[in-house]
Amino acid sequence: MDKKFQDVASIKGNLKEYVVDYIREQIFDTETLRPGDRINERELSRVLGISRAPIREALKELEEQGLVTSIQYKGWFVTEVHEEGFHEITKLRTLLEYSVLEKVISSGGPSEEEIKNIEQINRELLEIVNNSDLGDKKMSKFCEKEMEFHTYICSLGKSDCFWTQRIHRNLSFQIRCSLMMLLKNEKQLMDSIASHDVVIQCLKKKDLENLRKEMFRKIKNGNMDNWKY
Repeated sequence: MDKKFQDVASIKGNLKEYVVDYIREQIFDTETLRPGDRINERELSRVLGISRAPIREALKELEEQGLVTSIQYKGWFVTEVHEEGFHEITKLRTLLEYSVLEKVISSGGPSEEEIKNIEQINRELLEIVNNSDLGDKKMSKFCEKEMEFHTYICSLGKSDCFWTQRIHRNLSFQIRCSLMMLLKNEKQLMDSIASHDVVIQCLKKKDLENLRKEMFRKIKNGNMDNWKY
């Protein structure tokens, strides 16, 4: 087990978040939990050295994020990844992000610092694609940074978009998990980075019309081979 999860006594904060972080790491980082795998509450309680109450709370939160699924009489499972479901939640995320960015542009657009931050995240995505040392970890690192890009985009709405940001965050975890399973090649990664660049230029120019065209282009895409943004 990872060192940061070994000393429960040192936790500052609630146990539910501790369990949430542990299961997320199992799904995203170590990939010891894969879609369809069963999550055993009793075993988690034994491994983490805590009662099952915070474990149940954590699983309910992860269910809201779409990462785990409860099946009656069977237990908890890592959510299965399906391309149709991926496209559905990607469309929902696009609608949420467009709603936020429309409001941001109408209010004067992002600040220079915010634009620089978005550009930096996109450069880091390119660095991941070009880093041959990452090997099998390239896709997972890209998906993690991709989630950061979209989270930052949505954060531009500040406190005026609280519920949008909350729903967006939950969708993003499931999209990250789906991308790890469904992305097939580096061309898809480069297409996504190029699409991000178009969005950034639209934000710089406060060009709502072309921003709409770029963001909604993927809604018309019918399969992962055309996935972008």
